[in-house]
Amino acid sequence: MKSLPDLHDGFFDGVCVSANKGTRLFVRTEAGEGSTIVLSDVEALNITDIRGGNIIFDLVLIAPDKLTVKHMEQAYASQSGAGERSRRLLSNAQEQRLSVLEINSSYGAECTVFFRAADIVPEHVLG
Repeated sequence: MKSLPDLHDGFFDGVCVSANKGTRLFVRTEAGEGSTIVLSDVEALNITDIRGGNIIFDLVLIAPDKLTVKHMEQAYASQSGAGERSRRLLSNAQEQRLSVLEINSSYGAECTVFFRAADIVPEHVLG
């Protein structure tokens, strides 16, 4: 994946989920420069608290070997301590070499996505 622009204090503008396990996340820098994060082979997606003016605190990419049970609980909206299920999901994600993208917010949407491949394109692009 190409490097991401600095999105601290930028904006999460929305998401498009397709039937073919693809997801597009629309983001914008604080200066207003839009980008689309294109994710392929999405296995799990959890976005909460979407609001008008979602402000990004940070965006974090996590490699398969750095995944934790906590990431499973976030992506699958499991109760903390779901134990065996979360450990099984973690093992499966690591075997499939899935990565995680997290959007942590200062205000609004929080996002956790498990995916296999990612790219970033300038501007907001639907197709």
